Amino acid sequence: MSTPAYPSRVRPYWWLGLAGVAVGLIGGGVAVAVSPVAYSSSAAVLVTPVPTLSLAGQLVAGEINLETEAEVARSSHTAVEAATSLPGEPAPEDVVRAVTVDTLANTSVLVMQFEAATPGAARAGAQAIAQAYLANRTALATRTVSEQTTAITAKLKETTAALTTMDARIADLPDGSPQLATLRANRQTLTQQIGILTARSTDLATTTVTAGRIIRDADLPTVPVRPSVPLLLAIGAAAGGALGIVGAAGRARLSRRVRGADDVARHAELPLLAEFSGDLPGMRRLAPRVFAPQYPAGRAFHRLRNEVAAAMAADDQVILVTGVSPGRASTVVAANLAAALARADNEVILVGANVPGLRADGLLLSDVFDIADVPGLTDVLTRRAPLTTALQRAPRAPRLRVIPPGGTASAAGLLQSEAVRATLDALRGQARYVVVEAPSAASGADAQSLSGLADVAIVVVETGQARHADVADAARQLRLVGTRILGAVLLPPLTANDDDVDEFPAAQHRAGEPPLKATDTWINPATMNAPTALQPMVPPADASTTSTSSENSASTVEPSRD
Repeated sequence: MSTPAYPSRVRPYWWLGLAGVAVGLIGGGVAVAVSPVAYSSSAAVLVTPVPTLSLAGQLVAGEINLETEAEVARSSHTAVEAATSLPGEPAPEDVVRAVTVDTLANTSVLVMQFEAATPGAARAGAQAIAQAYLANRTALATRTVSEQTTAITAKLKETTAALTTMDARIADLPDGSPQLATLRANRQTLTQQIGILTARSTDLATTTVTAGRIIRDADLPTVPVRPSVPLLLAIGAAAGGALGIVGAAGRARLSRRVRGADDVARHAELPLLAEFSGDLPGMRRLAPRVFAPQYPAGRAFHRLRNEVAAAMAADDQVILVTGVSPGRASTVVAANLAAALARADNEVILVGANVPGLRADGLLLSDVFDIADVPGLTDVLTRRAPLTTALQRAPRAPRLRVIPPGGTASAAGLLQSEAVRATLDALRGQARYVVVEAPSAASGADAQSLSGLADVAIVVVETGQARHADVADAARQLRLVGTRILGAVLLPPLTANDDDVDEFPAAQHRAGEPPLKATDTWINPATMNAPTALQPMVPPADASTTSTSSENSASTVEPSRD
């Protein structure tokens, strides 16, 4: 019957979460409206090796490092080159901020993206960056080849001059000169160097520099990449929803109304006997009814009966059921608990000590059990009817007898008289359990007075209606008179309408008679002067006194609630 406490406390404030989502969506929409629009275009470049000098000074095809090449493409040098070809010649730093270069894994391809305020500017920027990168890379490779050509040409000229000098010296020496062998060996070395340099010069002259090529030209974007409408709206909704949940949690924490069992435990130190969920069939609309045992609510009250019986001592008989706040919650619990105890083969008497006024939310035991409104407890206490007459057998519950509240419109003072003690003492000898449906602890001292005559008490709390202070006050009232409180029963907010199946149908105010009209009274004239089992009434001295007394009595009763 119990549910997680904290979610149940936050659930009534679901609208805060919904409001947070709505505010977040509005904020996301505002962010979309004020964010600058940006389009993105991309171009793909295939990077090829360019000639580089080896450690031996030879020109070889270099290796490609795409990460390094991506940094070159994002460099300010490339941005300066690209800016000169763009309309308006933007600042190089603006171009650098607009460029993004990605590498494709396992390829030699760079994807260059450019963001701008218009589709045309985005396409022009991406194409310019790709062309500037290739131009710079080509220029670097060409410069390398040119520098190597110049160096080889100078070396060749120097070697040729040395060879000419060597030939002149050889020609001047006689044939038998010992220096000829050395000079001729040096001449052969110079000749070989000239051959190598000539071959390198020929290779450089025939080298074609290719830094790469654009394999996919920049496209013309049609949809802006920023702002991302779905992303901003999702972020706004998530942030707003989170703030709404935090607000709902804070509102539940600061709420003065009872939302769950932890509120009862924290503010009144009351153990939880049962918490009836609003999701249980029939729990939201508990109009006059005693739930049949085959229905979920009936089985739930059977569990409550077992817990109450187990918590009571062997000689405990009188069970007081009082509500924290005015309403029908305590009546529903008392009626169903008494019926559940009677189904367990116990003689049970349900005493209606809660006299409802003419409120729309009032609930009569006569409506619940299909018994007569009168005579009842107030008739017995005012000596209008005997106790044996007020005890009425509940239909289809042979072990349950009910004493309705009675016909006296106001019970002020009656429930705090010694006659109540005498009545309950008389009922103890007639049943195993006596369940007293007491008035709300917030409506006066009657509940406290009745609890002093009971063995145990149950506090009924209507979640969402009862306040923390009311729960604490009800528990304090009962403890001050020494009553042992078994615990609290939590019910969802109850309404006055009902369409569910119940065990006892809607009642007539008197079995076999039509319903009473609004102008009729709750008092049965045949029992107005009947003696009670506690003390017989003293007959009036004369007829005039009797007439006056009857008129005064009739004037104090309330009209029937049909």
